[in-house]
Amino acid sequence: MRFTKYNSMEDILDYPKMGEYLRIFYSEYLLEMYPEDMRSLPVARLEQVAHTPWGEPFSIVADQLMDAVNLVADIFENHVRRAVSLWDTDGGDWNLEKEARGGKNQVFLIAPSEKMLREEAGKVPDGFIAADTGSKPAVIICPGGGYESVCFSGEGTPVMHYMEAQGYRAFILRYRTGTDGTYPAPQEDLSLAVRYAREHADEYGIDPHNIMTMGFSAGGHLCASQAGLTLPDYQGTLQNRVFTPKLSHPDKVCLCYPVISFIHEPHEGSAAALTGGDNMLREQLSVENLITADYPSTFVWTCADDDCVPPSNAVRMAKALEAVGVRHELHAYGSGGHGCALAFSKEACGWSQAMIKFFR
Repeated sequence: MRFTKYNSMEDILDYPKMGEYLRIFYSEYLLEMYPEDMRSLPVARLEQVAHTPWGEPFSIVADQLMDAVNLVADIFENHVRRAVSLWDTDGGDWNLEKEARGGKNQVFLIAPSEKMLREEAGKVPDGFIAADTGSKPAVIICPGGGYESVCFSGEGTPVMHYMEAQGYRAFILRYRTGTDGTYPAPQEDLSLAVRYAREHADEYGIDPHNIMTMGFSAGGHLCASQAGLTLPDYQGTLQNRVFTPKLSHPDKVCLCYPVISFIHEPHEGSAAALTGGDNMLREQLSVENLITADYPSTFVWTCADDDCVPPSNAVRMAKALEAVGVRHELHAYGSGGHGCALAFSKEACGWSQAMIKFFR
């Protein structure tokens, strides 16, 4: 099954439990933008008559909707992707029943399914070796959301498709947030995701020594901090899994308009959510204090007109990397604002190609 813009919102919401799924893979406030009295119209018509409060074309919101509903269909109907329940020691997949239990049960990693991998392999004629059939680099995408939510719609699903088109094996992490997501819970989740990718490298056809973490906004802080932290818990056993830094740390990091400091021009919402209000943690979790000479190669970018996360965060990160000689690039674009993700309609649109070139 594939949904298109010729379907109506009524068609989409008729899919079993789609409303519940969209509150996770899209968002409640975006759903509320679709006028109730027009939900029988094709989405292609709705995007012409509906409006966003922030003045951008509604087609952007509609595109994100189609990405979300087709991701749901790909997981639960087409079975070409999985939502791997990372903390489930039985190796099961995430579902709404687990979601209702909260905590670690809500953590999952969107990954290719065995069916997708078989279909991909089947596209290569016998006797030929395609350029992309060897071990691929991998990327684990961490959308933002101020450590209060995980914003799949703009910073997750579209980025996954883009990175796949660039030859990466792409994953999206749904990490713990809100009251369940105080430090070190999100960092544990990302460490487990990196380790999962390494342990299943042969299964996914990825290079276990070429794993990138990519984070947006608060997701940028998650990736940046996790790459620099070695928590005591990782030396012990968590859910019968033994963590070591070598297995759970990435090989490279991409930070997109990231939250970096919890001390200097911080994003207060992210700092308060991750620390749970414990101000003693602010110094410890300011990433500029975590950078050492063995920190992974890092690409970081921001927009000068970001009025949510001060651009000084990205600059501070670059200076910390430079101070200890870590290979990095900083790109600062004149405009694009905050939350622009791939930024295809913005001045910052060149970041993704610059990032691919840097890591190549």
